Amino acid sequence: MSAPKRSDAGAAVAGLFAKSSATGGLATRPPREERPARVTVRRDPVARVRQGVELGEDDVVWLRSVSRPARTGQPRTLGSKFVATGVLAAAIDLLRTAGIDMDGVEAGDLDEMTARAREALLRAAVAAQTPAGTTPSETTEAP
Repeated sequence: MSAPKRSDAGAAVAGLFAKSSATGGLATRPPREERPARVTVRRDPVARVRQGVELGEDDVVWLRSVSRPARTGQPRTLGSKFVATGVLAAAIDLLRTAGIDMDGVEAGDLDEMTARAREALLRAAVAAQTPAGTTPSETTEAP
């Protein structure tokens, strides 16, 4: 009596392997041209590219603390990634105007890269506080 069951089970198993997938193609995605476009709502029209960075644990802790509701007045945290994105975007904006000396920086030398960026950001901060038409040394050498 168990022999007919075995042949049915064998046919069922063979049927699974005869198809391209266990669902018989029901779970396949339609070709790209048939898929609807993803719609994302952004407040700014700038295209964004995700760029991964490695941060130390103390930097992540600081970013989290800055994004907390107690600091922002918002009902929820802003998120450390959002805050890091804003901080990095501001630094990039300043470095574009002030320039940064990259000559001799080797790949992987994070200490040197950080020092160069810090120096350029400090220069940009001084330049932003300097009245138009004067140099930073002229403002510090007041009579």
